[in-house]
Amino acid sequence: MELRGILSCLAALLLCGQTSAIPAVVPTETGICWAMGDPHYRTFDGNYYNFMGNCSYILAKNCIVDQTHPAFEVSVKNEKSAKSLLTAVGEVTVKVFDKVIQMVRNEFSMVRINYEVWNLPVTLETPKGKVQLLQSGLSMVLWTDFGLTVQYNWEEYVKITVPSSFMQRVCGMCGDFDGNKDNDLIKQDGSKAENIEALGKSWVVPDLKGSQYCRDECTGECEGCSFFKALAADVFCGVMTPIIDLQFRNCHTVVEPHVFFDMCKFDHCRGGDMKDYICDMLGVYTDACQRAGVKVHDWRHLAHCPDPACPEHSHFENCGNACPATCDNPTAPTKCKAPCVQTCTCDEGYYRSGNKCIRKEECGCQYKGRYVQPGESFWGDDQCTQRLTCTSGGQLKTEQKQCPLGQGCEVVDGVRDCFPVHYGTCLVSGDPHYLTFDGEAYDFQGTCVYELAGVCTKKADLEPFDVIVQNDGRNKQMGSSTKLVEVKVYGYTIVISESKPGVVSVNEELFYLPASLNSNKVQIYKSGFFAVVETDFKVKVSFDWNSVVTVTVPSTYMGSMCGLCGNFNGNVADDLLLKNGQVAKSADEMGKSWLVAEIPGCKNSCTGPCPNCDLTQKFQYETNAYCGLLNDPAGPFRDCMAVVDPSTFYQGCLFDVCLHQGKGSMQCKTLSAYTAACQAKGITVYSWRTADLCSVQCPANSHYELCDKGCSATCKSLTAPNVCKGLCQEGCVCNSGYRLSGDQCVPLSQCGCQYKGRYYKPGKVFYPDGLCAEECMCNGTGVSCKKFSCGAYEKCEVKNGVRSCQAIGQGTCSISGDPHYNTFDNQTYNFMGTCTYVAAEGCHLDGTHLTPFSVVVENEKWYDVSEDPNVSVAKLVAVEVYGLTIILRRNQIGLAMVNEAMMNVPLNLNNGQINIKQVGTNYVISTDFGLKVTYDLVYHVTVTVPGNYRDKTCGLCGNFNGNKNDEFQLPDGKLTKDVTAFGAAWKVGVPGVVCEDGCVGDSCPKCPESEKTIIDHDCSIITDLKGPFAACQAVLDPAPYYRDCVYDVCVAGPKAHTQMLCHSINAYVLDCQNIGIKVLNWRTASFCPMACPTNSHYEDCALPCQTPCPGLTSISCAETCAEGCACNTGYYFNGTGCVAQDECSCYIDGRTLKIGQTVVTENCDTKYTCMKTGVAVSQSMSCDVNDYCGVQNAVRGCYPKQCTMGANGAFTTFLGKVANATAGGPYDMIKLCDDSQTEKWLRVVMDLQACGEKGQITAVAIFAFFDGVSIIVNSKLETLVNGKKTTLPIQLTDGISVHMSDGLLVIEKKSVISVSYSQSHEITVTVSDSVAEEVCGACGKLTADHTVASLIASSMQNYLNGYKSPMFHFCN
Repeated sequence: MELRGILSCLAALLLCGQTSAIPAVVPTETGICWAMGDPHYRTFDGNYYNFMGNCSYILAKNCIVDQTHPAFEVSVKNEKSAKSLLTAVGEVTVKVFDKVIQMVRNEFSMVRINYEVWNLPVTLETPKGKVQLLQSGLSMVLWTDFGLTVQYNWEEYVKITVPSSFMQRVCGMCGDFDGNKDNDLIKQDGSKAENIEALGKSWVVPDLKGSQYCRDECTGECEGCSFFKALAADVFCGVMTPIIDLQFRNCHTVVEPHVFFDMCKFDHCRGGDMKDYICDMLGVYTDACQRAGVKVHDWRHLAHCPDPACPEHSHFENCGNACPATCDNPTAPTKCKAPCVQTCTCDEGYYRSGNKCIRKEECGCQYKGRYVQPGESFWGDDQCTQRLTCTSGGQLKTEQKQCPLGQGCEVVDGVRDCFPVHYGTCLVSGDPHYLTFDGEAYDFQGTCVYELAGVCTKKADLEPFDVIVQNDGRNKQMGSSTKLVEVKVYGYTIVISESKPGVVSVNEELFYLPASLNSNKVQIYKSGFFAVVETDFKVKVSFDWNSVVTVTVPSTYMGSMCGLCGNFNGNVADDLLLKNGQVAKSADEMGKSWLVAEIPGCKNSCTGPCPNCDLTQKFQYETNAYCGLLNDPAGPFRDCMAVVDPSTFYQGCLFDVCLHQGKGSMQCKTLSAYTAACQAKGITVYSWRTADLCSVQCPANSHYELCDKGCSATCKSLTAPNVCKGLCQEGCVCNSGYRLSGDQCVPLSQCGCQYKGRYYKPGKVFYPDGLCAEECMCNGTGVSCKKFSCGAYEKCEVKNGVRSCQAIGQGTCSISGDPHYNTFDNQTYNFMGTCTYVAAEGCHLDGTHLTPFSVVVENEKWYDVSEDPNVSVAKLVAVEVYGLTIILRRNQIGLAMVNEAMMNVPLNLNNGQINIKQVGTNYVISTDFGLKVTYDLVYHVTVTVPGNYRDKTCGLCGNFNGNKNDEFQLPDGKLTKDVTAFGAAWKVGVPGVVCEDGCVGDSCPKCPESEKTIIDHDCSIITDLKGPFAACQAVLDPAPYYRDCVYDVCVAGPKAHTQMLCHSINAYVLDCQNIGIKVLNWRTASFCPMACPTNSHYEDCALPCQTPCPGLTSISCAETCAEGCACNTGYYFNGTGCVAQDECSCYIDGRTLKIGQTVVTENCDTKYTCMKTGVAVSQSMSCDVNDYCGVQNAVRGCYPKQCTMGANGAFTTFLGKVANATAGGPYDMIKLCDDSQTEKWLRVVMDLQACGEKGQITAVAIFAFFDGVSIIVNSKLETLVNGKKTTLPIQLTDGISVHMSDGLLVIEKKSVISVSYSQSHEITVTVSDSVAEEVCGACGKLTADHTVASLIASSMQNYLNGYKSPMFHFCN
C-alpha cells in the first residue's frame, strides 16, 4: 500500500492520554501526500513526480470550504540545501483557524506561530477549532481537530495527511484526492498542466519577499542521466538494497522500498550531495515504517551511519517512546500508545524543555497553551508593547515596552520583533576611499591602525562594538589599502586578515567558516568574496580579504557612532569629526585623529612625491580598460547607475590608477566595490571581468560566478536565516560534487565536523575547553574526545592561531663549514664525512603525541674553493615529515623538491603544516609543531626542535637531554668517544655513492702556524667585544665560531681565503639572527660585500615583505628582519627576489607559479596556469585511462603506464625513472608479487647482453610466463609457446595471445598486461589498473616509492641487480 495508510491513526495513537480533545471516531481512509529530497513528491492518490523549483508552493489546501470542512492551506518553501546542489523543503507553512504556523529547517523543537517563535509542545484553542503541535521522535507533528496532520523533520521531509471527508475537496501540488492518480497534475485555474514545471508555477505562493530570485525550473544539472552516471547511481544506491532487504524486511508490504531506490538514483544523477544521503534516506524510511507500527531492525551499524546528534543530557534510541517526557507533561511516556520512533530521549531525571533536556526544578512557564523556556522573552501582542519574560520558578513577568528609537514593530524573516527602520552603510575601498554612513566621500592614505567605526555614547540599550582597520602601505611612499579588519564585540576580538584568506581569527585562534559565537549572537560566514561578521543586534561587517570593507549599522545607532565612517546622524556636513568632536580641516587630520596604533614604518598620509597623471594618461585611464565601465551607460553597470551613484567610485578609481601609474590593476578594487554595492541593492550587474581585465583566481575545485546566490554549499550549513538572502554576489563557487570545507572545496567524502559552533577539517585534533584538558578529533563521521593533559616541557596556549600544548623553549643545532657541529646541548665537534648522514630525527616517540621527523644532510668536497679541496660542505638537506620528503640542494636557488617534484619557493604545504620560504640568505623549512631547518644553499645548516622533544632526538645533533657529555650516542643507544665512529654510525647508505667518513688524527689537514696570525686577526671580528656582534656574544658563545673560522679559512688555502672568511663570519650572523638578536652592519664595499640581485639592495636588517607581491602573504612571508637584500623603491618581493609589479608570480593553494608556468595538482585533477595579470587560471583535467598521475623529471603530470628497455641500454620504470643498465644477465621486469596466486600469475623476464662492436647492453630475449603458458621470444622475434616454435598470430587460453602489430611482436593477456618487442630490441610493458598495485619487479609500481627513487638516482645497475633472476644463467 506504499505510504498510503501511514499516520492514519496518528492523532489518536500519539495523543491518547494527553488530551481529551480527540475525535471520537478516527476516519478509516486517509490521503497521504509527501515531499522529500530534491524534492520528490507523492500525491494523495499515489502519483509520483520530481520537481526542483526553489520557490514557495501550495502543496494542499481546502478548495471547497463549508461549516464541516474548515479552510486550511499547507505550503512549502523549497530552497537550495546547504548539503545539496539541488533543492529541499526548507520551510513548511500551515494556515488554519486564522493562525499562521511555520516550521523552519534546523529550528529543532521550535515552531513559529503568527510570527512568534515558540517551543514545543503547543496547544492552540481558537473559536473555530483546536490545533496541537508537538515533537515526536525527530519530527514535529501538527494535528487539527478535523483530522489534518502535518509532519516535518526540520530537514527535508514533509508529510500531509487528510481524512477521507476531504476527498475531491483539496487541491494543490498534492492533487485532488479523488482516487484517480491520472488527473493529479491540475493547475490552479483547473486546467491540466502540460508539464511538471507548469504545475509548480501555477501553485506558487504569490507576493512573497525574495520570490523574484527563485526559479520554477531546474537550475542545476538537469540533463538526463547518462549511461555512466546511471551506472554510478546504480552502484551507489545499490548499497541500500541488502540493508533494506534484511533490516526492513517486515516493512516491504507497508512501504515499498523501490520508491526510495528510484529517488536515490534520480538525485545521484543530478549531482546531489550523497555524503549523508543513504543515512538520511534510511532514516526517513525507518520513520515511515515505525509510524505504521512496523518494527525496523538496527541498520545504522551495517550502513556505517552515525547516530543523530542529541542535546546535552539526552541519548539516541532507535526505537524510543514517541511521546517525550516534557516539562508541561512529565508523565506523557507512561500514557503513550503510539509506536516507537527514532528519537533523542532525555536521560533519567531530565525533561524535554524545547530543544533542551533539563531537570524538573529548572522548567519554564506556560502561556495560553504554549511552553516558554526559562529566561526567554516574547511579545504578548502584535504591536510590540507588552513584553513577557519567563523567570526562575516558572513565573511570567509582564512589562509594558515600546520599540527603541529608530526601530519599528515589524515581521522580518518570519519573526515579529523590533527591527531598525533603516540602516546606514559605510564603504571603504581601493587606496582607500571612504564613503561614510551619511554619504560623505573622502580619501585618506594612512598606513597605520585606525578606528573605522565604534559606539561613542553610553546608552544602556546600545550594545557596544568597535571596527578597527589596519592599512597596508604596499610601498611606503605611495598609497595604501586595507590589510586587516578587527571587530570587537561581546568580549570577542574577530580578525579578518588579507594574509589569511578564507579564515578568520577569534581571540587569536583561527576559525574556519561558518562559525557562531556567544550562543549564536555572532555569526561569521563567507558570502561571495566576503567574510561577514553579523550580530544579533543587526550590525554587519564585511571584508573581502583584499581591499573592500563595509560596515552596516541599524538606525538605533544614529548619532551614536564615531570613527572614520562618521557619526551617522543624517548630516553629511559634519562627518569629518576629530576625536575631540571638532570638525577636521582635512581628511588627513581627521584620519590621524582616529589613530589607534602605529606599526613600524607606517605613515598617516602620502609622504610624497605622490604620483599624478598627465592629460594623456588621464584619457587612457578613463577608457573601459580601466575606469570607464563605471560611467558607461551601455556597460555592465547600466541598471545600477540610477540607484548607486557611480561618481564617487569613478573618481576613486581614477585616483588609484593614476597613483599607481596604471600598474597593479588598481581599477579592479573599485570595480569590485561597485559591483558589491549594486548587488547589495538587488540590482543586476552584467558580466564585466575578462581574461585581461580583473580576472579572478579561484581555489582548486571551484570556479567564478558573477551571481552566486549567497548559498554556497558548505560541509556544514549555517543555521542562521540571514545567510541565504537570495541576492546575487560574485564569488568563487565549489564545483559540482564539492563542498566548501573551511577555505577549500573538497569532495563530499572529505567533509569535516561541526562542534560547539566551530567547523573542523577531517583529522584535525583540537582542544575545545581552552585548557587542553580535553583532546578532540574530527574523524570524518563525528567528533571523539578524551581527557588529556600537556606533557613535559609543554603549556596550553595559542600559537599561530592554534590552541594546543605548545613547547616550552627550543634547541638549535648548527652545522657549518667543514662541517663543524654545535649540538642541541651545545657540544661542539668536527666531523668531516662526505657521505649522507642523519642530522636529527625524532626518537623514542612511542606513547607521545609528538610528530616523527627526520633531517638528513649530504656532504661533499667543496670544489668551488679548490680543484683538490680539503674542505667539505653540505650539498643537500632533506626533511621528511608529515609524509613528505622536501629537499634543498646547494646553489639550487628559488626551488625545493617535494616528493620528487620541483616547486618554486615559497610553499605552503598540507594546509599550513609545512612552510618553505626564503629569509634573508637562508631557505627555511618550518612546521606547525616547531621544527625549523635552515640552509643557505652553500655553507650553513641549522636544525631547531621545540622543547617538548627533549630526550626525543638522535643523530649528529645529539639527544637534546641537557647533558652535553653524552652526545655521541649510537643508533643502538650506546655511547662512544670516537667522533668518526659516531658520525659513521648515522650514515644513510646510498648504493653506488663513493664517499668518506672524514679524516682521523694525522690524516686531517693542519693549519700552519705561519698563516694563523693573519687568519686570527681576520676572524677576530666574531669575538670583538666592541664589534658589530657584541649584542649577540652574551647570548651565543662566539668562541667555537671563531675556532671554526680560523680552521676553515686556513685549510681552504689562499685562493679561497676571503670567500671562506665571509662564509665563516656569516655563520655566526645567521645563528645570532636565528635566535632573534640583531647584528650591526659588518660588511663594506671591500669586505665581504653581499651581491644583491637586480632591483634590490643590501640591508643588515631587511624586511622584504614590506612590499610583497599581491597574494604572497597568503602563502608565506617573513615578518622578522634578517640580513639580506631588500627591494628597491617601486619593486615588489615575489618570495625570492624583487620584480616589477606586473612581473609578480601567482600564488594559489600554497604554490608559487612564475608567469606563464603551468603546474598540475597532486591528483592531476586540476592544472593552473599563471597569467600576466598575476592570476592563476584553473582548468579541470584527468589522466587518460592508459596514463597515471606521477612525477617524471621532477614535473608532475600524466604519463603513460609504461616500463621500457631501450635499444641503447636505457631502462625506464613505470614512474619514469631513467638510467642506463651496464651489466648483462636475466632480470625480472615484472611479476605478480604474491607467488601463491595461480589464476592471475604472470612473470616477464628480459635477457640483457652486450652485443655488437661497442658492447652495447641490449635486450636479446623475452621470457613471459602465465598460469599454464610459457612464451619465449628471441632477438629475431622467433617465438616458442610451451616449448614449441609457433607461427603468429596465436590465440591461447585466458585471453592470452601473441601477434604482430606495426612491426612489433606483442604478447598480451587481455585487460591485464601487454608486452611489445621491436626488431630493434626495445621492450615496452603496460599493465591495467586491475593488477597495477599487485606487481613487483624492476619496472616498479605506479605509486611513488622514494626509496626506489633514491636507489635509481645513485645507480640504475645497483637497482637492477636487485631483480636479477637467479633461475636463469646464460653465457655471453
